[in-house]
Amino acid sequence: MYRNLRTEGVVLSQKNFAEADRLLTIYTRDFGKLHALAKGARRPKSKKAGHTQLGNWCKILIVRGKSLDLITEIETKRAFGFENLSVQKAVEIYHFLELVNLLTAQNQKNIQIFSLLVNFLKKLDEGYDYKLLSAVFKIKLISNLGFFSAENLKDSNLKVFLKFCEEKDFDSITTKIDLSEKNHLKLSLFLDSMIENAAERKLKTSRFLNG
Repeated sequence: MYRNLRTEGVVLSQKNFAEADRLLTIYTRDFGKLHALAKGARRPKSKKAGHTQLGNWCKILIVRGKSLDLITEIETKRAFGFENLSVQKAVEIYHFLELVNLLTAQNQKNIQIFSLLVNFLKKLDEGYDYKLLSAVFKIKLISNLGFFSAENLKDSNLKVFLKFCEEKDFDSITTKIDLSEKNHLKLSLFLDSMIENAAERKLKTSRFLNG
């Protein structure tokens, strides 16, 4: 029995499929992470082509199939980084997408993760400091998914910092904390190592940011 899913989501990854199709991984608001096929999306005149790009926040209609789910409608709400997109900014966006894709399971709704991804992509697009933004995003992501809690650390300055980032909203955090380049690098290596251990896979984008 087929079932229509109408929701919104962020395109986490894409793969070419068959002659002209595109297989998308999308983190949706209402159904968690889904894989779905956008038929004909690679054709030059396809109406879907521009809406299936990485990082796009889209409204979508998916028809559940026996083997593959099909995207029948897709419309971009916001294309993050579309204006003034540099190589560095693209890698920063893709890093956020990779983190969510790597750590989340398919078909498990988590509206907090969806909101976290959209809100932090907005802040990245608006030019907030990437050092602090990425650190807080990772802390909140692994905490929400149950991979980490600052409460499990021994009393230290790091515990206080991580707990503060877990509990406070980003606007409150940015008024209290200013990460130096050295501390950002150390924190990134610590968080990325934790993420890779949880996922049992290496992050592909982090080497372009920390290398």
